[in-house]
Amino acid sequence: MAYLSTKSLTCPNCDFSDKIRIVVGVGPRSEAGDTPYRRYQSAGGLIKGTKEDGTRDGTLRCPNDGTVVWINQAGQKAEQ
Repeated sequence: MAYLSTKSLTCPNCDFSDKIRIVVGVGPRSEAGDTPYRRYQSAGGLIKGTKEDGTRDGTLRCPNDGTVVWINQAGQKAEQ
């Protein structure tokens, strides 16, 4: 199960701020206590980070100075 959430991000260097939409969820075979994932769905005004080969690396960067302000990651441990 997954759900959408809106999160406001601010660059720590230049105070650029924008809202992104994230997907928070767990896989179909997950159980109580499994760690949910968090991935951005909509980047807002932030720049999607890429690897050298051009594929996305799961980061969002500030459009002004390139500072990483979001990384797709696992969330906190779910309650049992």
